[in-house]
Amino acid sequence: MAAQKGHKKLGGRVKGTPNKSTKDIREAYQMLIERNIPKLEKWLDAISKKSPERAIYILYNLSEYVIPKLNRTDLTTGDKPLQFKLPDINIYSKNDTDGK
Repeated sequence: MAAQKGHKKLGGRVKGTPNKSTKDIREAYQMLIERNIPKLEKWLDAISKKSPERAIYILYNLSEYVIPKLNRTDLTTGDKPLQFKLPDINIYSKNDTDGK
C-alpha cells in the first residue's frame, strides 16, 4: 500500500544521490579512459592523417565529458530585457552588382 499524500519519506537514498550501479559504471568508465589516454592520442593522430575533420569531430564530442557545458544566461536590466540595435553592415563589395 502506498503512503498517503504529504507523508514524510522514510528510508531510501537521499535525493540526488546516484545509485550504486550508476556510481560503479561511471568509475569503471573513468578508469578505462584514464588507462587508454596514450592510446587515444595515437588513435586521434592516425585518424587526423586521413581525415583531420573527423579527428576534430571526435575530440569535440569527447570534450563534453571533460569540460562541463555552460548554462545559458539571460541578460536583463532590472525587470526589462536588455535591448540593443546592431549596426547595418554592407557585405557586398563596391563592384558587386547584387549589392545596394
